[in-house]
Amino acid sequence: MHRSFLVKLICYPALLALFIASAISLRAQTNQEISEAEEKLMTLFGKIMASPDDEERIHSGIQFSALLHKTLTMDESFEHPFSLLPNLSKLTSSDERLRIFTWNVPLHSGMNRFYGLIQLNSAEADSLVVFDLVDQGDEIADPDEAILSTERWYGAIYYKLISKQTAHGQVFHTLLGWRGENMLMTTRLIDILTIAPAGEVRFGKPVFCNYAEPKPVRILFRHNANVTMSLRYEEQWVVTDKQWSARRKEFTYRREKAWMIVCDRLVPENPQMEGQYEYYIPAGDVMDGFVFKDGCWNFIQQIDARNPGKK
Repeated sequence: MHRSFLVKLICYPALLALFIASAISLRAQTNQEISEAEEKLMTLFGKIMASPDDEERIHSGIQFSALLHKTLTMDESFEHPFSLLPNLSKLTSSDERLRIFTWNVPLHSGMNRFYGLIQLNSAEADSLVVFDLVDQGDEIADPDEAILSTERWYGAIYYKLISKQTAHGQVFHTLLGWRGENMLMTTRLIDILTIAPAGEVRFGKPVFCNYAEPKPVRILFRHNANVTMSLRYEEQWVVTDKQWSARRKEFTYRREKAWMIVCDRLVPENPQMEGQYEYYIPAGDVMDGFVFKDGCWNFIQQIDARNPGKK
């Protein structure tokens, strides 16, 4: 805003009051437009789910994404809860710079189409920047090794966002997600989202220590579609020391509480089905985890998965 205009506002209280009233009115009008757009989105999503034709569902899904994109470019939309759209996953980073929306359109064939939008609250540009996420998951040959962009996205519904920093201070966001592949197989995943200083969005980063070589840029857990795998972020016990007690003739353990990503260990129903992920199921009695330390996610096998009491 021009300096001379600010001086006039300060010197003339009546002009300042008029400016404030105008700003409040404009904000109310924008919020009304967002609410009206949300009602249209709710109606459109209902149309998607009611349609008996897959092509019509896909076409309506594209319309839904375009309308939501337009809505997210409006001022005040970053704080809008979009509570009329419960099927829409809405996650916000702790620094309130990033908001990510993901959803799926289930098809009658048993497949899914995944859609997503990223909303950046750019202080530098003093505006909201919105990116469409284009699902290319079926065309990505090695998704655990591929650094991806918004135009080439491994589509999923994200349900948890965890913001961390590397050892060099670079902020990155860890996403826990679900991807329904088909009627036989489902994937849970841990993906990494980074934003370059210029605002460029990337998915995938080798921040998983001691998990596998070469280091994956995202972790995929593929399993039978008829079972549920646990993948969550919570406070758990971590074994920090293990010593043999000659007197008691057993190992003694020292444990401490830590926030970690906890997951079921997946195993094939039959050893002969090794590598056929549609036959993988949770072991049931074994859980693994990832603890964040020294700028990366450290893999820990067979954790003591008992939630510690919270104050």
